[in-house]
Amino acid sequence: MGYDTNMQRRGPLPGEAVGPALPFLSVLFFCLAACADPRPPTGGAPDRTPPTLEETIPEPEAVNVTGTSVRLNFSEYVDQASFGRALSMTPAPEGRLRFKWRKRRVEIRFPEPLRDNTTYVLTIDANLRDAHGVALQKPITFAFSTGPVINKGHLTGRVLDPTRGEGVAGLDVFAYAVPDTMAPGAIPERPDYRTQTDDSGQFSFSFLREQPYFVLVLQDRNRNRRPDANEPFAVPTHPALPADTTQAADARRWLVAVLDTVPPVVQRARPLSNRRLSLRFSEAVQLTALTPDGWLLEDSLSGLPAAVQAAYLQATDPRQVYLLTDSLRPFPYRLRPSAAVTDSSGNAAAPDPVRFTPAAEADTVQLRFLGFVPSAGAAGEVQRLAPLIAPGVRFNQPVPPPRFAEIVTAQDTAGQALSFETTTPDGTTYHLHFTPALQPGHSVQLRVAGQRAGAVDTVYTRTFRRIVARELGSLSGVVAADDTSGRLVVELYPTEGENVAQPYAVTHPDTTGHFSFGDLPEGPYRFRVFVDRDGNDRWDGGLIVPYRPAEPVAWATGAVRPRWDSALEDTLRVGSNF
Repeated sequence: MGYDTNMQRRGPLPGEAVGPALPFLSVLFFCLAACADPRPPTGGAPDRTPPTLEETIPEPEAVNVTGTSVRLNFSEYVDQASFGRALSMTPAPEGRLRFKWRKRRVEIRFPEPLRDNTTYVLTIDANLRDAHGVALQKPITFAFSTGPVINKGHLTGRVLDPTRGEGVAGLDVFAYAVPDTMAPGAIPERPDYRTQTDDSGQFSFSFLREQPYFVLVLQDRNRNRRPDANEPFAVPTHPALPADTTQAADARRWLVAVLDTVPPVVQRARPLSNRRLSLRFSEAVQLTALTPDGWLLEDSLSGLPAAVQAAYLQATDPRQVYLLTDSLRPFPYRLRPSAAVTDSSGNAAAPDPVRFTPAAEADTVQLRFLGFVPSAGAAGEVQRLAPLIAPGVRFNQPVPPPRFAEIVTAQDTAGQALSFETTTPDGTTYHLHFTPALQPGHSVQLRVAGQRAGAVDTVYTRTFRRIVARELGSLSGVVAADDTSGRLVVELYPTEGENVAQPYAVTHPDTTGHFSFGDLPEGPYRFRVFVDRDGNDRWDGGLIVPYRPAEPVAWATGAVRPRWDSALEDTLRVGSNF
């Protein structure tokens, strides 16, 4: 549906609703007392108040409406371009809506006669801005009917983040009419109704025809009102949800997921020297293997291969992969990415070759020490080390094993050297694993010889101490589920520190629903429990087509006290409606 704002002025509306002549303010809208001039005076306080709809002609919920346009009066001047983006109309006209503006008032002219005995719904979403850029906080909806009655169907819900259980704002919600209880075999070209989620993730449809609907949530990034690859989505708990007149609170919730089937693609290859190259991918990536074997680098003219010596990431930009190569001539080269580059969904990088010309300058990047991990704690303090966490160091580029042993050493409190092995997830962060393992109460001091890592006559030190049993506690609880189609998985997440998005521990309840996490450092935690229908121990957000509902989820929070078993007061229940 397009819009045209280039119009000439004309006379009053040719038709009005049957009813009182004086317009009134609808209880559906936020109403503010309006000044004679809604624009703030020069030098006054900044405008932080969103626009409101003060008057509509015809009146909200008017019946027997005739004419070819409607008129809206706002509380202040609005951005006309944003209005065109924010407005949607159901049923959608076949042609182009046209707008006529006069100060705070807009007349919306229809390209075709209104249908008989039809309820029309106009929605203005949160894309609407006032003249100062202040946006609506939630959509505005009003309706009128060309017949003697108006539709009263109502449907509500809430969209949640699947990890934290918090509401997600600003998502588009589309309702598609379905003839029965089955989900559509294909998503129709356009939705029958549209709205958005508010700051708490809630949404509401009003004035719907009383029938079942398939309700789909989208982060419609390209605004084509269609689900596209990599756009976050949420499917309903049931394929057909009834719109009725009760307006009762709906307990159903939608959980946002991303079905990522698109591989990461190299967007740019930037030579940094004659033997160092940065590749920027279309999304955040990880390296499942650090060996350079999977990379194919060759001279574009002669076809002669050149060696990739190392690949690595840096924590500051997960979309950037760096390669160290043989010294290359300043002529065109062709590079095919390794399948070891994957996104968070496991999609391997597209094998399409990228072409570049190396820089002529010799590589002058020096090894630099960036810090210790975990990074919490000030220099000179003893860093408490939780169970299962390995201390480590971070550099700006890979460190060959012989040189690493010269730069990084470890010793106990008596000054005795400790032997260790290293693992690295990205080629620049190294975790140290000691032999024998670091026991509770024992300390280790890591020493980094700065003169060998970019800092003259400097030795960096950090002491880590594995915390003891009396500093640890446990969390336990009981979980129950209405859905018995899969086993329950309980995940425990820290709420503080560097990796709050990754589960600290995972367990399964016993046959009575009881679960427990032991040896936990003091602090706050959150639980997530879900019904693992496919048995892969990972939460599944479902599918749009063919329709598959998301795995049911519940959330809770708790806190660990040293030497205490803290138990959830109530049973953590996973309901069929989440």
